[in-house]
Amino acid sequence: MGRLSWSSKGAWRGGALGLGGFLLFIIQPAVADERRSTMEFWGGAEVNANSWSTYSGATIALSGLLETDGWRLRIGDGYGTYSYESGGSTIRGHVGFGELLLGYQHQLGSLTLKGFVGAAAEAHTLSPFDTETTVVGTDYGVKTALESWWEITPEVWTSLDLSWSSVHGGTYAAHARAGYRIKPELSLGVEGTAKGNAEYDGGRLGALVRFSWSGGEIAASTGASIDRSGETGGYGALHALYRY
Repeated sequence: MGRLSWSSKGAWRGGALGLGGFLLFIIQPAVADERRSTMEFWGGAEVNANSWSTYSGATIALSGLLETDGWRLRIGDGYGTYSYESGGSTIRGHVGFGELLLGYQHQLGSLTLKGFVGAAAEAHTLSPFDTETTVVGTDYGVKTALESWWEITPEVWTSLDLSWSSVHGGTYAAHARAGYRIKPELSLGVEGTAKGNAEYDGGRLGALVRFSWSGGEIAASTGASIDRSGETGGYGALHALYRY
């Protein structure tokens, strides 16, 4: 397969419009500092030099509250477009994905750990059809995920999210963040991401700003990206979460 990089035109428009209603819903004052939640909903959009994608999901506490140890049920889905060069032609792709996971959260002092396992599905359509790629059509598989959040000090925090699924020969993602609270609700920091599948590997490094309150958070980041073919570009990401 030729060089592959996530791609689309009008990416910010698609991501921003898709997330607009969700942001209007969650951007609100924190009315209760001692919020006790059983569900959380999230959504986001990502744009690379030649791509865009949006995603959403929910986590439900099956036992107790989100703030305590216990079992979790997670559902998520998303959609995106991309393009790449192969055999002298530009291949344009569309991808839809979904997952249903069961997990457990455990608190170890200032460290929060979450582990999930379940089912995942991913569907790729290409135009024109690329006979050299194996990442095409719909595939189902097993997915595992490990997430951590560490409050190093009242001002300094870090997180690491890892995932792997067996769909389309194996897909992976790793996302690390570190931040410093310049105010109780406002953090500045850095992030790094690596992800890929049987046909693609890419990474990115950037700066982030995060606004959080007892009922959720909004985070935005931007920086530079590179794929395994050596193609470089910029990226932007927006993520929002609301606890209920």
